[in-house]
Amino acid sequence: VPCGFGRHGAELARRGYRAVGVDLSPLMLREARRAHRENGRLRFVRADMRRLAYRAEFDALICLYTSFGYFSERENVAALRRMARALRPGGRLLMDHRNPAYDVTLPTHSWRRPRRGLHVFWTLQVDRSTNVQEATWLMVRSGEAAPGAPQAKTKRIRLRLWTPAQWRRHLRDAGLRILRTYGDFKGARFRPSSPRLLLLAERPARPRPGAR
Repeated sequence: VPCGFGRHGAELARRGYRAVGVDLSPLMLREARRAHRENGRLRFVRADMRRLAYRAEFDALICLYTSFGYFSERENVAALRRMARALRPGGRLLMDHRNPAYDVTLPTHSWRRPRRGLHVFWTLQVDRSTNVQEATWLMVRSGEAAPGAPQAKTKRIRLRLWTPAQWRRHLRDAGLRILRTYGDFKGARFRPSSPRLLLLAERPARPRPGAR
């Protein structure tokens, strides 16, 4: 959740798991179904993560590549609680997000060229009091990638980041407990200087009193 173009769900299915990919975008789901055949081990579902209808159906739920935090604070909390509710007792949530302590050190302006003929200019603003970051990407195609005049496209993203302490509180309120935190995809221990914050949380076999 969300599954995007389905490559992780397809890989899980290839490894023998039964996987359900959930996304709100019809375009991404159409591409996922085109690239990966649905079968008894893999299916794709259109749904809003804030309104997941699943209840205690899954052994694990995965949210990768900073695909969380794009709503209001109330809606972000609601989405996390719906994710937790989808897990069976003993089920686990893997959340991959950004580390706000690292992101405030990033340059305000930067650029890169991911491939020939494409330049991406990036402006980042981080509110240190709320850990809300607003990024603007200006993507310019030129040369063979854009015959004639250069082509430009702008994309704006607003993202709410939580500190480890905030994650711990929100996960606890959702009925989950943190098992481990990592600073990257290689399993390094999380540090204040880590660029990423990966959290592995579990829904206890016995619900904590007062959990929603």
